[in-house]
This record gives sequence, C-alpha cells and structure tokens, in this order.
Amino acid sequence: MFSTLAVEGLFLLGFLFLTMFGAGIYRGTAGTQEDNGRNRLLLSYFSTCAKNSDTDGAVTLYEDAAGQVLSFADAGSGYAVRVYRQEGKLLEDYAPEGSPLAPGGATVIGETEIFQVDRIGKRTFRVTTDAGSVDFTLRAGAEYER
Repeated sequence: MFSTLAVEGLFLLGFLFLTMFGAGIYRGTAGTQEDNGRNRLLLSYFSTCAKNSDTDGAVTLYEDAAGQVLSFADAGSGYAVRVYRQEGKLLEDYAPEGSPLAPGGATVIGETEIFQVDRIGKRTFRVTTDAGSVDFTLRAGAEYER
C-alpha cells in the first residue's frame, strides 16, 4: 500500500513539474512571438505608407527641430502623414503639409531609439529603427528615369 502511494505521489510531482516547465516554455515562446510581431509591424508600416502615397513627389524627407521627418503626402487633400522620433517614441501625425509638428496630438507607432532615413536612390529610401531596416522604392516617376 505504501509503495502504491509513493508511486502515485511521484506521478503527481512529475505532472506538476511538467506543467510548470511547459508553462514557462509557453510564456517565453509567446513573448518572443509578440516581440517579433511588433518589430515586423513597425517595419511594414513604412512600406504600407509608401504604397498609399505613391505619387510623384508625395514622399519627402526633411529635417526639423525633432530631427528627421519622413512625410507621406495625401494627393489632392493638402494633408500629410509625418513620421518622426521624439523621446524614444516613433510618432505619426496627420496635418496640413508644411504645418509645424504637433507631438502632443501625434499617435505613437512604436518605441525606438533609432530612426534614421536615408535616400539611397532617386526613388528609394531606407528606414532604420531598433527593429531593423526596410527599403522601399516608389514607382511614381519611374517612366522619366531613362
């Protein structure tokens, strides 16, 4: 009888150990997956904005008091989505083109200590953040580059 209880106790302890071990593995896997998704979202954001604003001269890069500003103009409306970094956050604001940046009313896209935009071709940009870098090429105006 004692040996039966001992075996049952060992099985119970083994089951509890496996449950705790499995929960820890799941927590780590879910956290890694969440970080990966957040990084991919941050980088794909720029490609999506470029596709939505792919008209001649709609994407501009300029310097402001906040640093580099990547602007995606909305053709015909006179408004633009402006992306810039301030205090470790990547911000997006939607305002009339040429108006001053308004960080207080901006939407936080993500957190990053790095926001570097390079124009690496006539229509190609490279955006670098903590999550990595992404290149995008605008199609508008390509017919004039021969």
